[in-house]
Amino acid sequence: MEKNEVFEFVKNLKATDHVILLYTNPEDKRIVLFTYLKAGLDGGEAAAYVAGEESPEEIRQAMREFSIDVERHEERGALRVIEYREWYIIGGKFNVAKTMGLWKKLLNETTERGFKGLRVTGEMACLLENKMIEELVEYENVLHRTLEIPLTAICAYDSDIVIKEGGCKLLMDLLLAHSTAIIMGPKAGVVKTV
Repeated sequence: MEKNEVFEFVKNLKATDHVILLYTNPEDKRIVLFTYLKAGLDGGEAAAYVAGEESPEEIRQAMREFSIDVERHEERGALRVIEYREWYIIGGKFNVAKTMGLWKKLLNETTERGFKGLRVTGEMACLLENKMIEELVEYENVLHRTLEIPLTAICAYDSDIVIKEGGCKLLMDLLLAHSTAIIMGPKAGVVKTV
């Protein structure tokens, strides 16, 4: 599969899709996630990006370079770039129920503002680097292979960090918690998980 096919796939994701993105090159991560978020923003959806590897300002700057009008979208409430300590690891702890509550609250807010949907993504390395592997797997399984709340999600993982922190078992646990995997590298691909 060509990278262009991956980009078309992410543009067309629908509510309740729960996808894992595995990458080794941060530029591949950005292109996939920004393509996905931009398609939603252009289609009248809201978008949220939880930054866990890069700072929110680094993400905003990269979005600008990708031709996303960050200021306009943030001003109208369509885009939120969130630091992971405000969403995942609050006060040094990761509380799955609290994070799920934050997603539900954000979905309700965007629906009330008239957006057609909500596309979200999170850089998940922050949980791995903080040795919160059990909590991470629990969270991904609570989200389910198909989301129970009507938002669209891509969970972004640096595959080198996944292997380093949790090995093949963690990789399999993460794959099984998602309906589809996008694998970026020299050969890109989209695969349905078992």
